[in-house]
Amino acid sequence: MSVTDALDAMRSELSGCSLVAYTDLSSALVLSASTIGQHGQEELDALSNAAKLALTGVVSEGASAVWAASDPEAPAETAMFLTSAEARVFIRSPGEAPEALVCVCAPDSDLNVVVDCGRTTLARILGESE
Repeated sequence: MSVTDALDAMRSELSGCSLVAYTDLSSALVLSASTIGQHGQEELDALSNAAKLALTGVVSEGASAVWAASDPEAPAETAMFLTSAEARVFIRSPGEAPEALVCVCAPDSDLNVVVDCGRTTLARILGESE
């Protein structure tokens, strides 16, 4: 299964999901995306930058004392930005890989399901690249 196919499958599986992007955290570049409708490059770049900030940048560093008491140097695995209009979920790949998924969903989406599906999709994508 290609990266594009994996992203399409995830977006289709999640009710209310309008966008799933596979991004490189080190460069903040979207490597592939599955969307409903048109999303400009500026929007994709902004989502990738948000993932980088949330999972490796100042947002992650500021929150690490709260969620990583046993290992304050541990990177964030997930982050969520929630508004009344949408939920943006950022899911870091396991291990040292610098990739992540960005999911834009309806505000009433089951976020546990989104995270679980994202982890499965990342494992599928990373398993294909090895």
